[in-house]
Amino acid sequence: MLDKKGKLFGKISIVDILVVVMILVMMAGAFVVWQKINSNAVLTENKSIVQNSSLDSLDVSMRLKSVRQMTMDAIHIDDDVYMKDTGKYLGKVVNISSEPAKQLIFDTKGNPVMAESPERMDVILVVRVPGKRLQNGFYTADNIQLVYNSSFEIVTPTIQTNPIIENITTVTGE
Repeated sequence: MLDKKGKLFGKISIVDILVVVMILVMMAGAFVVWQKINSNAVLTENKSIVQNSSLDSLDVSMRLKSVRQMTMDAIHIDDDVYMKDTGKYLGKVVNISSEPAKQLIFDTKGNPVMAESPERMDVILVVRVPGKRLQNGFYTADNIQLVYNSSFEIVTPTIQTNPIIENITTVTGE
């Protein structure tokens, strides 16, 4: 079937056949995508979970556990907060507070005790997020679900961290 020059039946190169097959596969894929766009199967603004025209504001309380004072000092009111993995805007910092960090240790008798960590604190960060409370949860303007006790990486102009969501409230009167 193949001759010494790598041609099938002495006329067609195998590389040529592979190129033609790849072009056909790409054309079929483009046709499928075009069909999905025309049939509105792609998630667009008017089909998204949260309609931007009906956004509220959500105050999302996040805890940064056991950080140093310099981390707290690097966070400022009105800092923009972005999600690290997607780069999407999450919201603005509206409140910052702290409390002593605690950790589980064992006393001399082997009993577990919650004790303060020296030179460490938990920072409670409240971020005002454009979003909506729906029947099945809280969503950002970019349709990212916010879940209690979940953690995700955030970035501000000065820090990058993984806080835990502790509380989400809908802000009224804006």
